[in-house]
Amino acid sequence: MKIIQKSFKLPKQQYYKKHIEIINTFLPIQLTEKEIEILSSFLSLDKNIIEEDTFNSFARKIVKRDLNLSAGGLGNHLKSMIEKGFLDKNKITNRITIKSFLLPEENSQGYQIKIIKEK
Repeated sequence: MKIIQKSFKLPKQQYYKKHIEIINTFLPIQLTEKEIEILSSFLSLDKNIIEEDTFNSFARKIVKRDLNLSAGGLGNHLKSMIEKGFLDKNKITNRITIKSFLLPEENSQGYQIKIIKEK
Protein backbone atom coordinates (compact mmCIF):
# COMPACT_ATOMS: atom_id res chain seq x y z
CA MET A 1 0.00 0.00 0.00
CA LYS A 2 1.35 3.40 -1.00
CA ILE A 3 1.05 6.07 1.70
CA ILE A 4 0.65 9.67 0.63
CA GLN A 5 2.21 12.17 3.04
CA LYS A 6 2.42 15.93 3.00
CA SER A 7 3.56 18.35 5.70
CA PHE A 8 3.11 22.09 5.67
CA LYS A 9 3.09 25.03 8.07
CA LEU A 10 0.09 27.30 8.32
CA PRO A 11 -0.76 30.45 10.27
CA LYS A 12 -2.83 29.78 13.40
CA GLN A 13 -6.32 30.38 11.98
CA GLN A 14 -5.53 28.52 8.75
CA TYR A 15 -4.19 25.58 10.81
CA TYR A 16 -7.55 25.22 12.60
CA LYS A 17 -9.53 25.82 9.42
CA LYS A 18 -7.61 23.16 7.47
CA HIS A 19 -8.04 20.65 10.31
CA ILE A 20 -11.80 21.17 10.42
CA GLU A 21 -12.02 20.96 6.61
CA ILE A 22 -10.17 17.62 6.65
CA ILE A 23 -12.36 16.18 9.41
CA ASN A 24 -15.51 17.57 7.79
CA THR A 25 -15.05 15.46 4.65
CA PHE A 26 -15.54 12.27 6.67
CA LEU A 27 -18.58 13.34 8.67
CA PRO A 28 -22.09 12.19 7.74
CA ILE A 29 -23.45 15.67 8.50
CA GLN A 30 -21.28 18.45 7.11
CA LEU A 31 -20.35 21.83 8.49
CA THR A 32 -20.93 24.72 6.10
CA GLU A 33 -18.02 26.85 4.94
CA LYS A 34 -19.20 29.67 7.23
CA GLU A 35 -19.45 27.31 10.22
CA ILE A 36 -15.88 26.13 9.56
CA GLU A 37 -14.74 29.74 9.39
CA ILE A 38 -16.51 30.55 12.67
CA LEU A 39 -15.11 27.54 14.54
CA SER A 40 -11.57 28.16 13.30
CA SER A 41 -11.87 31.80 14.36
CA PHE A 42 -12.82 30.84 17.91
CA LEU A 43 -10.10 28.18 18.10
CA SER A 44 -7.43 30.58 16.89
CA LEU A 45 -8.16 33.18 19.58
CA ASP A 46 -5.55 33.70 22.29
CA LYS A 47 -5.89 30.94 24.91
CA ASN A 48 -6.18 33.58 27.67
CA ILE A 49 -9.40 34.80 26.04
CA ILE A 50 -11.05 31.38 25.62
CA GLU A 51 -9.40 29.56 28.52
CA GLU A 52 -12.53 28.73 30.52
CA ASP A 53 -15.25 29.40 27.94
CA THR A 54 -14.51 29.28 24.21
CA PHE A 55 -17.71 31.12 23.33
CA ASN A 56 -17.65 33.81 26.03
CA SER A 57 -18.99 37.29 25.27
CA PHE A 58 -15.55 38.82 24.65
CA ALA A 59 -14.59 35.99 22.26
CA ARG A 60 -17.92 36.37 20.44
CA LYS A 61 -17.34 40.11 20.08
CA ILE A 62 -13.94 39.51 18.45
CA VAL A 63 -15.27 36.83 16.07
CA LYS A 64 -18.30 38.95 15.11
CA ARG A 65 -15.98 41.86 14.31
CA ASP A 66 -13.44 39.76 12.39
CA LEU A 67 -16.07 37.93 10.32
CA ASN A 68 -18.46 40.88 10.00
CA LEU A 69 -21.33 39.00 11.64
CA SER A 70 -24.29 40.30 13.60
CA ALA A 71 -25.06 38.87 17.04
CA GLY A 72 -28.10 37.13 15.57
CA GLY A 73 -26.10 35.72 12.66
CA LEU A 74 -23.45 34.27 14.95
CA GLY A 75 -26.14 32.90 17.27
CA ASN A 76 -27.89 31.19 14.34
CA HIS A 77 -24.65 29.52 13.23
CA LEU A 78 -23.87 28.34 16.76
CA LYS A 79 -27.42 26.98 17.13
CA SER A 80 -27.06 25.12 13.83
CA MET A 81 -23.77 23.56 14.97
CA ILE A 82 -25.41 22.47 18.25
CA GLU A 83 -28.29 20.87 16.32
CA LYS A 84 -25.85 19.09 13.97
CA GLY A 85 -23.95 17.69 16.97
CA PHE A 86 -20.66 19.59 16.58
CA LEU A 87 -21.16 21.69 19.71
CA ASP A 88 -22.67 20.86 23.10
CA LYS A 89 -24.69 23.27 25.21
CA ASN A 90 -24.85 22.66 28.95
CA LYS A 91 -28.49 22.87 30.02
CA ILE A 92 -27.64 24.29 33.43
CA THR A 93 -24.89 26.83 32.65
CA ASN A 94 -25.74 27.41 28.95
CA ARG A 95 -21.99 27.14 28.26
CA ILE A 96 -21.20 25.90 24.74
CA THR A 97 -18.29 23.54 24.12
CA ILE A 98 -16.76 22.07 20.96
CA LYS A 99 -16.95 18.29 20.58
CA SER A 100 -13.52 16.73 21.14
CA PHE A 101 -13.30 15.10 17.68
CA LEU A 102 -13.10 18.58 16.14
CA LEU A 103 -10.16 19.68 18.30
CA PRO A 104 -6.68 19.14 16.84
CA GLU A 105 -3.46 18.91 18.79
CA GLU A 106 -2.06 22.30 19.74
CA ASN A 107 0.97 22.51 17.40
CA SER A 108 0.63 19.76 14.81
CA GLN A 109 -1.93 17.17 13.83
CA GLY A 110 -1.39 13.99 11.87
CA TYR A 111 -4.02 11.98 10.01
CA GLN A 112 -4.10 8.38 8.87
CA ILE A 113 -6.85 7.44 6.47
CA LYS A 114 -7.38 4.12 4.73
CA ILE A 115 -9.76 3.80 1.80
CA ILE A 116 -10.63 0.31 0.56
CA LYS A 117 -12.07 -0.31 -2.89
CA GLU A 118 -14.91 -2.84 -2.99
CA LYS A 119 -14.44 -5.83 -5.27
